[in-house]
Amino acid sequence: MKIRFSNLLILSYSLFFVSCLGMSGEFGWALVDESKQGQLEKKFFNVQEFTLTREKLIFPTDKTLVYLYKFSRMPNPEAEIYVSLSRFQVGFNEIEVKRKRPEISSSSITGSFQELISGKYLMKVSYEGEVIDNVEFRVIEPEGKEEEKESGIDDIDKYTKAKKVLN
Repeated sequence: MKIRFSNLLILSYSLFFVSCLGMSGEFGWALVDESKQGQLEKKFFNVQEFTLTREKLIFPTDKTLVYLYKFSRMPNPEAEIYVSLSRFQVGFNEIEVKRKRPEISSSSITGSFQELISGKYLMKVSYEGEVIDNVEFRVIEPEGKEEEKESGIDDIDKYTKAKKVLN
């Protein structure tokens, strides 16, 4: 059995974070078209289905990007969990930081990013002062307007191939 050095390094890196911090998880994504929603709908709309993946993440600029981070085990509800978003401009520059409280019923945090401009982004999840996970993604201008779905949710599968999970 052949094991690539890079795969071994990634595995060691992952095990280091899991063993030292005791926390890991998965990223989930959904796209929402808020252009057809009224103010009241925007306020109370709740995404129920996310695509779990961290590979080949490319999202359009004209949709709201809703994220989920599903912890492998329930974090302390009083712990400090932060989500930071950085955009690549010569290097990654932090543009937004949000403090989150985990949903006890789903052992996850959710949030969204709106009006992202084209570019490369890095999202980090920090738990008790330490970065436990991160993921890179790209935001691009859509090639053409496709027929909008009545619900306002775009099918993320056309941007990435991954499994679905209900929140």
